[in-house]
Amino acid sequence: MNRKLSEDDVRKSSDSSDIGRDHSLSGICISQPRGSSIDSVVCRICQGSSDEISMISPCLCKGSMKYVHLECLELWLNRSGLTRCELCLHNFQTHETLRYGCCESVLVWYRNPDNRNLLMSDLLIYSILSFVCFMLTLVCMLVLRFQHSEHDPFGEELAKVAVICFLSLVMIAYSANVIIIARDHLMPWYRWWRSARNVRLSRLDVVDYPMETV
Repeated sequence: MNRKLSEDDVRKSSDSSDIGRDHSLSGICISQPRGSSIDSVVCRICQGSSDEISMISPCLCKGSMKYVHLECLELWLNRSGLTRCELCLHNFQTHETLRYGCCESVLVWYRNPDNRNLLMSDLLIYSILSFVCFMLTLVCMLVLRFQHSEHDPFGEELAKVAVICFLSLVMIAYSANVIIIARDHLMPWYRWWRSARNVRLSRLDVVDYPMETV
């Protein structure tokens, strides 16, 4: 939690990671700076002391590490993936919601250049495989249709069985490749979508200590 976040990140957090934010937080202990001590009290995340944003005492830390902006803490929780204080190990009461809907997550996922380039290359491979399988199927169907031998009926039947087996192997290989390509795209996207969550503080049961100066 010692990592510093710029004030610009704090202002932009509602757009980048706060989709559908619920501002109705109940039971949060908010400490309003008293008197002239506002200039000496800073947020331990952004190191800012602006009185425009209320300070809270979210955990059991003391002294200069005690106070933090609510927005800064929620931004840190979203970026770190933790639900407890790194210093005193106090567990925060939080609730999580999916950051994106299903369709929206697909659009966000393929805005990434690496994911988009991989999709384009796999679509090209899929198109080539589909064309090759179509041509092989067409050739096999023509062979089965026009092959006819009155002198060797056994050989004719054997050739038909061989063509059908070959065609079956081609279709199995094609289907397996399509499934592998789809899996390579769906599984990483699904894991990312389910892990991309908005973490919000639901309640802070802490004591409102007197404001201390640094």
